[in-house]
Amino acid sequence: MEYSLSVNHYICDEKTPFPRFAEMVQKAGIGSVGVTRAALFEMGVPALGQCLKDNGLGVSSLCSAGYFTGTQPETKAKFDDGEMIDIAAELGAATLTVISDGAGDPAQPFADAYALVETGLAKMAAQAEAKGVILGVEPIHPNHILARGCINTIAHALKIVEPHASARLLLDFNHSWWDPDFPDLLTRAPETVALIQMCNLKFKDGYAVGRETLSGGDLDMGQMIRELTAGGFQGPFEFELFPGDLRGRDIQTLISDYAKEFAESVAAV
Repeated sequence: MEYSLSVNHYICDEKTPFPRFAEMVQKAGIGSVGVTRAALFEMGVPALGQCLKDNGLGVSSLCSAGYFTGTQPETKAKFDDGEMIDIAAELGAATLTVISDGAGDPAQPFADAYALVETGLAKMAAQAEAKGVILGVEPIHPNHILARGCINTIAHALKIVEPHASARLLLDFNHSWWDPDFPDLLTRAPETVALIQMCNLKFKDGYAVGRETLSGGDLDMGQMIRELTAGGFQGPFEFELFPGDLRGRDIQTLISDYAKEFAESVAAV
C-alpha cells in the first residue's frame, strides 16, 4: 500500500528559504509539504505556487486559521480566515489547519469559549464548503488550554466538526498521543481525519519535553504507525519539527530519514 507523506515548512528557520526547503523535500522523494504563513509572507501566493509546481509538490496543509476566542490576535495579521480559505483553494491544499484558541488567562467560562469556537467554525465551514476546502480542526494538548487551544480531546473535536461537511480532524502526535481515542479512531472512522502530523516525543521526569524524529524519541512509533494505518488511512502523514528541535542536525538528512523510517515502520510485521 502507498502512503502519502509530507513535511511541514515549520522545520525551517528564517535562514532557509522556502525554495531550498521545497528542493529538499523533492530530493527525499516526498510528494507534498505543509505550507506556513511564513512561506506566504516570504514569497507571496503566485510565486509560492510556481515553486511548488516546479518541484512537483502538492500541499498537505496550510497553517493556520481560526483562533476563535481571540487569545492570540497576532495570528490574524495580514490574512483573515476568508483569505486563508481562498489561498488554500488556490494552492490546492488538502487541509486548512484550524486552531481553536484558548479559554484566556484568566479563563472565561469554558462554555463561553466553546460557544465562540462553534460559532466561528460554522461560519468558516460554510465559506470553506463554497470553495471546496477542507478544514482540519486540531485538538491541542490540555497544557495549552488557556493560551492556545480550548478544544483538547479527540471526542470534543469530533463533536464540533460533525455538523460540517467541510470539517474534519487534524491530529498532531505532539498534542494527541495521550488521547485514548488515538490511534483507535483511525481504525473506527478514518474518514473523520484529514491529516496526521508526525513526530516522536522525548520524555523527562514524567513530562513530554520536545518533538523528535520517529526513531529518536521515547514512543514506539513503529507500533503506533502500524495501528494508525490498520484501518486503511493512507495519509497525508506530515512530518512536523521546529527549528528548536533540530539541535544542529541537517534538515535534508532529517527529511530523508523520515521517509525511510516511515517505510520501515509500515513494512514491519
